Amino acid sequence: MSGGARPRIAVIAEGYGTAGGSERFVQEVTERLAATGRYEFHVFANRWWSERADITFHHVPRIKFPRFLRPWFFTRVAQRRVARGGFDLVHAHWPTFRADVFSTHGSPHAYWVRHVLRRRPNLFDRVMMHIDRCMIADGADATFMPVSRFLQDRFGEVFGTLPGRWLVQPPGVDADRFAPHPTARAQVRASLGIPADSRLLLFVGMNFQTKGLARLIEGLASARRRAPELDLRLLVVGRGDQDRFARLAGSRGVSGRVHFAGPQPTGIERFYAAADAFALVSEFETFGMVVLEAMAAGLPVLVSDRMGASDLVRPGEQGFVVPAKADPEVMGERIAAILDPLAGRRMGEAGRQVAERQSWQRVADAVDRVYRDRLAAVAHAWR
Repeated sequence: MSGGARPRIAVIAEGYGTAGGSERFVQEVTERLAATGRYEFHVFANRWWSERADITFHHVPRIKFPRFLRPWFFTRVAQRRVARGGFDLVHAHWPTFRADVFSTHGSPHAYWVRHVLRRRPNLFDRVMMHIDRCMIADGADATFMPVSRFLQDRFGEVFGTLPGRWLVQPPGVDADRFAPHPTARAQVRASLGIPADSRLLLFVGMNFQTKGLARLIEGLASARRRAPELDLRLLVVGRGDQDRFARLAGSRGVSGRVHFAGPQPTGIERFYAAADAFALVSEFETFGMVVLEAMAAGLPVLVSDRMGASDLVRPGEQGFVVPAKADPEVMGERIAAILDPLAGRRMGEAGRQVAERQSWQRVADAVDRVYRDRLAAVAHAWR
């Protein structure tokens, strides 16, 4: 880095600004730091969406066949192109062989295969596991920024003593976008035939099975027995086997109390506004950005202990954390508690305060501090 020149930052991310939590993360952080004018950013990605002219994008191709070589090919090509660029700092949002800063969004692939998928690794898995091992083996001088303490613990479980410096950095949220909206609340309820005075629990997810919808339906049935004076209902937003879970609701006596709205690619904030509480009790989730969005909407939340977002929930303050395999009675007790009008309002207000502190600007500032520390250390080494 020549005197007076801006540090040149290379960002590696398979997707940028497209659908997905990690894609949103890299866009929010990179564009906020680019706006400061302190850095010159180059993004190496396969696909991206951005309106920023002050960021240079470099296309990294993907191969379609053979599938098991896709991650290796992307990582190898991105690494080579970055190496030729002579950058001052490399920030990877995708598992890669080496970088100065790693934002880790997903679990170690070995953990994912063995403990989540519960199967023997295939060739694709072995390639991903090899990339993870290289990342850790060459990470003695790197800074790792996992999105949750839960995720950092999974890396420790797989690799033992972790190299480098580890700083937990959850994603951010646009608190203004998800602020409570009384008009949207009435409109959504009317469109779905949900009474205005019912107590409505919201679920948002694209995989009903792994995100615990069955346990929520069974918990709703238990909660209705606990609080028969309240009209307790569940609103399901997302894509999954709707018929199967509708049958489950019928078998538990709550078929008329479970409403399916399907996937909502836009305007999801309107559905948060319609609800009184939020629940997602996934079997495994490195974070779960929808939980933070729900907190921004002023909703008390119910999450499982196998989710990174549980880092932000103090039981009884912003909601509750339950075991991922909690039985229906435990689930029902907690659902009834967060749907209680007075307690729910108090916990929702506390959650909103957490979300307001977890802004994207605050996340970008934290990454900026890491950049500055790293660049200062390199400059010191040169003197």
